[in-house]
Amino acid sequence: MKTKSLILASVIATVISAPTMAADWFIGGGVGAQQNSYKGSTTTEVTVDPGFNSETENWSTSEDNAVYELRAGVFLDDNNRVYGTYSYNSDDFAKQQSLLLSYDYLVALGDSNKLNWFIGATAGVNHISPETALANSSNNFVWGGQTGIMYKINDNLSTEIGYRYLKQDYDASASMTVQPPMEGAIGTTITETASLNDSQQLYLSVDYRF
Repeated sequence: MKTKSLILASVIATVISAPTMAADWFIGGGVGAQQNSYKGSTTTEVTVDPGFNSETENWSTSEDNAVYELRAGVFLDDNNRVYGTYSYNSDDFAKQQSLLLSYDYLVALGDSNKLNWFIGATAGVNHISPETALANSSNNFVWGGQTGIMYKINDNLSTEIGYRYLKQDYDASASMTVQPPMEGAIGTTITETASLNDSQQLYLSVDYRF
């Protein structure tokens, strides 16, 4: 928890300490692809003697699906911007809704200032709704960073392609006992665990600046 608080405090401190000259607000949206990396295990135990007659199978997998985002923020000057993002992603394991706070530093690529490279940090909250009723929905802290290229079409419109990495903090477990219908028969208990380690996004967005 201390590490998470330090990360969030660092992002907020960076935002506050950034220059506040000639602020321009913007709104926008984007679409892209998100890859979620999961891992977990399935343990089967004999009810009458758990721990002795048990078998555990570990697994890991990645899910690739679309991600959609809406965002709004402000250019503090030509080199600094801060913004909030709402994003939605769904795969075979869970639905995700994220609220993120981000800071980017922009570097002009050329004298025209139309093309910019950006790099920055992100922290926020991710709400995960598992597709199975055996696990509960939860809100989890996420943090990471992003980089990409922004192109200024005119004074009001810009577009960008970016890559974002988010470290996730989601763990879930569920157990159920399977009892055969025959009286006196030995039952088994099945315990499943799953965790979401990280997410990677590749996105294309368009912003309106005013």
